[in-house]
Order: sequence, then C-alpha cells, then structure tokens
Amino acid sequence: MASWVAAWLLAGAGASPGEDPLLEALELELERTMEAYEGQEGAPYYLGYRVADQEHWKLSARYGALGASSTTRRRTLDVSARVGSPALDSTHQLKGGFVSGLNLHTGHQLPLDAEPRALRAAIWVATHKEVRDAQERWARVQTNQQVKVEDRDPSPDFSDAEPVVALGPHATLSLHRADWEDVLVELSQRLDAAGDEIHASEVSLDGIRETQWIVTSEGARIRQPREWVRISMQAWSRTDDGMKLQLYRWRDVHDPDRLPDAAELQGWAGQLARDLIALRGAEEGDAYHGPVLLRGKAAGVFVHEVLGHRVEGHRQKDDDEGQTFTDKIGQQLLPSSIDVYDDPTLASYAGEDLNGYYRYDQEGIPAQRAVLVEDGVFVGFLMSRSPIEGFGQSNGHGRAQAWRQPVARMANTVVETDDPHTEAQLRAMLRRELREQGREWGLMIDEIGGGFTLTGRLFPNAFNVRATYGHKVFADGRPDELVRGIDLVGTPLVALSNVVAAGDDPQVFNGFCGAESGVVPNSTVAPPLLIRQLEIQKKETGADRPPLLPKPAQPGGDT
Repeated sequence: MASWVAAWLLAGAGASPGEDPLLEALELELERTMEAYEGQEGAPYYLGYRVADQEHWKLSARYGALGASSTTRRRTLDVSARVGSPALDSTHQLKGGFVSGLNLHTGHQLPLDAEPRALRAAIWVATHKEVRDAQERWARVQTNQQVKVEDRDPSPDFSDAEPVVALGPHATLSLHRADWEDVLVELSQRLDAAGDEIHASEVSLDGIRETQWIVTSEGARIRQPREWVRISMQAWSRTDDGMKLQLYRWRDVHDPDRLPDAAELQGWAGQLARDLIALRGAEEGDAYHGPVLLRGKAAGVFVHEVLGHRVEGHRQKDDDEGQTFTDKIGQQLLPSSIDVYDDPTLASYAGEDLNGYYRYDQEGIPAQRAVLVEDGVFVGFLMSRSPIEGFGQSNGHGRAQAWRQPVARMANTVVETDDPHTEAQLRAMLRRELREQGREWGLMIDEIGGGFTLTGRLFPNAFNVRATYGHKVFADGRPDELVRGIDLVGTPLVALSNVVAAGDDPQVFNGFCGAESGVVPNSTVAPPLLIRQLEIQKKETGADRPPLLPKPAQPGGDT
C-alpha cells in the first residue's frame, strides 16, 4: 500500500459509523430501501448514495476596494438507482428521439445539521423519486431494445467492483478572510492605478472545504476530504476596434500556506498590467495555417481538448459520439518520444499542486493511473463503471459534480517526453519549418484562456483553444511581434499527426472542465509542443468603443 494511502486511512480509522450521523442515516435508508423492494418486479439491483458537504469562501476586490466577502455552505445528495441487471439496465442509451434518450437526474438538498430524523426523511424522499424514475426508464429501455437496431458495442451497462471501505478524515481547511482583505485591496489598487488602458480588474481568493461520502448497496463506505484554494487576478481592456481583451493569472493549492506571498503577488499585478497594455497595442491576427509552437500551459489545454474528451470510455459506445479513437488502439498518434497518461493520485507535479487530485472517484473506485499513449501509440481509455469492448473495468475516472451522474472524465492529464528540447532548440526547429514551408513567420502561443471541443456526430468533430497572448516568430530571426485576437482550431487526428517535438519545461494548467456530468476540477501538465501544421482563426470581436472619459482619478490625482 502506498504510504500516502496508508496515512490517509489511519487518519480516519478512529471514526466509526456511529460517530458520523450522516453516514449512519445513509446506511439505514439504503438498507431499508433494498429490503422493501426485495423480490418485487422492477426492484433496483444497485443503489448508491453520494453526498458532498461543501463550505465555500469567497473574497474579492475591485477598483481598489473590497468587493465581496462571503461564506456559503450546502450539503447535496445524489442517488444512483439501477433497475434491470448489470448486462442491461435503466441507464442504457435509448436510440432515436432526443428527449426520450435523456437519462435525467435530479440532485437533492440535505439538512446541514445532524438531526437523524431530518436527514433520513430527506434521503427517503430523494430515494423514492430516483427509484421510480429508474423503473420508468427501464420500461422504455426494454421497449427500445425490441424496436431499434442492435448495439454496435454489446458491452454491459455496469461493471462489477470490489467494494471499498475507507473512512477518511473530514475536510479541515480553514481560510481566514480577514488576513487577506488588505492584501487583495492593495493588489486591486495597483491594477486599477496601472493606467487608463486597464478598464476593469479583479483580484479574488476562493476556498473550498468539502467532505464527500459514498455509500452503496454493494458495501462501499467512503468518506474523503477535498480542500482547494485559488488566488487569481484578471484585468480587462477594449481596443479601439472594439475587441475586448482579458488576461488572467492564478494559482491553485491544497493548503493556504502554499499560496504566493504578497511580494510575489505584487509582481503578478505589475506584469499583468504591462502585458495587457502591450496586448492592447498589438496588431490583430489573421487566419493562418502553418507551424505553431505552444508553450507548456497552452500545450496542455491543446492535448486536453484534442485527445482528452475523445478517450473518455463511455463515448466509445454512444451512437451520438464521433468515436474518433474507438478503433485506434495500437496505432501511432504522436511521435514515439511522447507518452500521455491521466493520474488522479498525483497531488502535485513540477512543484505545483494539481487540481485533479482525488483518492476515490464518484463511483467509489480507487483512483488509478490510466495510460493513454505509450511511445506515441494509443493504448487505452479513461474508464468509469460503464464498460466498453476490450475494457471491462473502471480505472477510477467516474466523475461528476453534485447533482449529476458520473461518467468517465479527465483528472490529471500528463504529457511526458524522453527526447526533450530546450526552448532555443524548439525555436530553431520552428524557423526551419517556416523556411521549408516558404513562410515568413509562424506563431508561438504563450497563454490561453481555456478551450472547448465538439465530440458528437451532428456537428464538425473539432476543437477550439482560446489563445490570449501570442507572438509572431519570423523565419529570418527578426524580433518576435505580439499578436492578439486568435484562436487555435482544427480536427483531432490531423492536429495530433502534426506534432513534431516536445520541450524540456513542463507546466501545469489547473482548471475546471465541463461535460455532461457537470464541471469537475482537473489539471493538465505538458511541455512545450512544436506542431508542423495548425490552423488559426480570428477571435470574435465587438462593436463597443473604449470608454470616452478617462478613469476617475486615484486619491491625489488631477481629475
């Protein structure tokens, strides 16, 4: 057993169910429900409860003054009921008809106190609804199976799993907002005073203390903490041609003691203001296709959007999905020097805390490393408990936010290379590509603001990585030129086949990812990537002019 797992289990070893009123209420209602339905037609063969008790701190400053200071707490319950059998059950995809095919789910609010009857009553109401919904949907699944074509992938709907009993500690994060108020106000003042070109800015501190419970009819009993803090600052401006510009800097940590100190944050604020003012004066980019060098964070989001969502296991048997990589096992996708894996057990990488770290997924499966690409060859998928042909078991990637049902999702996606190149070498390779392709200049993308991808069949199976800060790099060695208003676009197989080389400086991008199971925390880690051919499109613009009046004066100012 890994040392961190052993320490974590020992920390919660003294907490018995009797000392946890919520756990006891969940167990009693689960047992009562399963006994009541036993032997009945349409009885659930599986029942699972998932509870998240979350406290969220929020502190922000704008225009050089405190803007928000709040604490909220909520406790949510998700019930998963399955009727039928693991081979075919009420969650099975319905063919034909958009609305009838939806597997609808409703989350439920639980009382915040520990009063046993109130907890059990709320659990009872939620359980009744979810079981009845599952019974109704099971009837539709059976009919659908009779009138529609056979499934291309005959895999079961639910995989078996050894039930885990792991009562870890409650989350213990504490965040003293008062200690940070003056820091955030001072940072906001610095951004606000940086110049009239900075039209608005905000500095924020967010923290989450969350304890999660998972209780299932299979015997799983899990309690685990999640602790997360983010310090962030962002600034906005608008160009004379109407384009809105935004730059964002942040750091996510598991412990407030790992946050940057005031001096480092002052450096952030000064650099953010200088970068935004410079970006406002940059030329707008043009549509382009050719060599592109992605810095580490941009490279990570590129891999997340191009590869990550398309290797989530459940999508391989969904008839509405593009299934780009379903038949690509054993095929070369990337240079043989590159590996890609997803590992939720990594709490940090390259000195940075990882947002996608967890111990057990939302289906009660231990977090595990899932190898996706090995020596450039595609080898596997991210798996929940929805099996697919050739991959019958979960690898601990069943994830969901509160009030959603889990599906396979990314956690900590890591790109590594055994042939790293320095930045100078990558720039030289970029210039060589430009000369070979007869191009005057290429692009180096320094920062991105996120991205999105389309994985279904109805729309083009494409991606968009939202660049915020990039440079033209010239084949003849002239100094780089800043460029604004560009996005990276393309299709996955073409984009991956054009990756040429990787750098020696991996960077962490911590964020949140949205899909059908909601918004979940995740991270990507990647070195810079040189891509032989990538398409760039112009970013959307606007019609509003910049403010007509200068910004109101700071204290002691002239206006």
